[in-house]
Amino acid sequence: METKANYVAVGIFTLVMLLAAFGFVYWTAGTGGGDFATLRIKIPGSASGLGRGSAVLFNGVKVGDVTRIFIDVNDPTVALADTKIDRLTPITKSTIADVGLAGLTGQASIELKGGVVGEENLLALAEANGTVAEITANPSALGNILQLTQNFLTRADGVLSSVEDFVNDVKTPLVATVENAQKFSEALGRNSDNIDQFLASVGDLSKTLSAVSGRLDSTLAAAEDLLKTVDKEKVSTIVSNVETFTSDLKGASDNLEAMMSGVDKAVASITTLSQNATGTLSKVDEIVASVDPATVRSAIDGIKQTTETARKAADDISKVTTKFGNRSEEIDKMISDASQLAERLNAASVRVDGILVKVDNLLGSDNADGLMVQARETLLSFRQVADTLNARMGTITDGLARFSGQGLRDVEALVRDSRRSVNRIEEVISDLGRNPQRIIAGGEGEVRQYDGRVRR
Repeated sequence: METKANYVAVGIFTLVMLLAAFGFVYWTAGTGGGDFATLRIKIPGSASGLGRGSAVLFNGVKVGDVTRIFIDVNDPTVALADTKIDRLTPITKSTIADVGLAGLTGQASIELKGGVVGEENLLALAEANGTVAEITANPSALGNILQLTQNFLTRADGVLSSVEDFVNDVKTPLVATVENAQKFSEALGRNSDNIDQFLASVGDLSKTLSAVSGRLDSTLAAAEDLLKTVDKEKVSTIVSNVETFTSDLKGASDNLEAMMSGVDKAVASITTLSQNATGTLSKVDEIVASVDPATVRSAIDGIKQTTETARKAADDISKVTTKFGNRSEEIDKMISDASQLAERLNAASVRVDGILVKVDNLLGSDNADGLMVQARETLLSFRQVADTLNARMGTITDGLARFSGQGLRDVEALVRDSRRSVNRIEEVISDLGRNPQRIIAGGEGEVRQYDGRVRR
């Protein structure tokens, strides 16, 4: 072993190596400062996940690292990130910066992309002006994801609470519904034979209703043809004639009042005449002696004509009432048939309502033993209604046919006779109203004057 070491040589060698190491480090630092430039990125909102050493990517290629991240003292809602990136990176005004996740590890990074070729490089411009290049990044996608996740969880919690409340609210009704369904199924099982009979009865009922519907269709078609054969103009004419007849009767009633007033006056005149009869008997004898028989015959003929006219008017009125009386039975019969049909249909509807009530009671309770008996009785009632309709349908259609044929012609003749009778009555009443003295004097109603002849 060497006992004498050369400490001076060792010391010199150590110093040389240290100086070489410091020189290499300085050279390395100087070279890096020349190839990289500082870029400041403004991040609105949250910069969660970013830190010192986070990668800076341009179109997916790493071009630098984050050297510092801090809050802007002038705007606390903005975070500032200083980065060192390759000075040859084409950073322009149109470059877009995003805060995203790099790879599958989920480490946050700053992603740069875009830029229009030909625009001025912000890094070169800042170096020439002695400033720091600066761009604005979009909000952190990670922060947005976390915010959306929080909102989603809040809404999910609200939905789950609502579902829980709904389940608690409907739990009791659901249990009751299940129990009712179980009771209903048990009732159906106990009455399966009766249900088969009921369905068979319903099938028979449907067949019967189909047959009845076919007959009803033919009946309705016949009724429609019958209505088409009726002339609407004739019906309108009949209605107009009836209206004219009623108005004429109303006018005749006014004339009757005038006639009665004239009769009252005539009675008063007769009373006065009877009071003076005693003083005029001698004069009457002289007048009777001087009356010409031909004149008396003429007066009697006038009274006879008046009486004949009144009799004809009474006969015409009697014919009108007789025709109405003859047709009243058919009209009453038609109205009675229609009333019976309506009553039977109402009775059938009441029975249907009863059936529905009993079915509801069956579904809500265990008592269903009498369902088939009641259903059978209801079906029998429907069959009776159908038979009754079939039995009465021929009578109804025959009555309608008779009324549309001969009945309309009789009504027209009745209206014409009524109008003639009314005209005659109006003429008689008008004549009496203008000259009530015709009742006493006859003829035109004027008091005739005669030259007295000397009795011999």
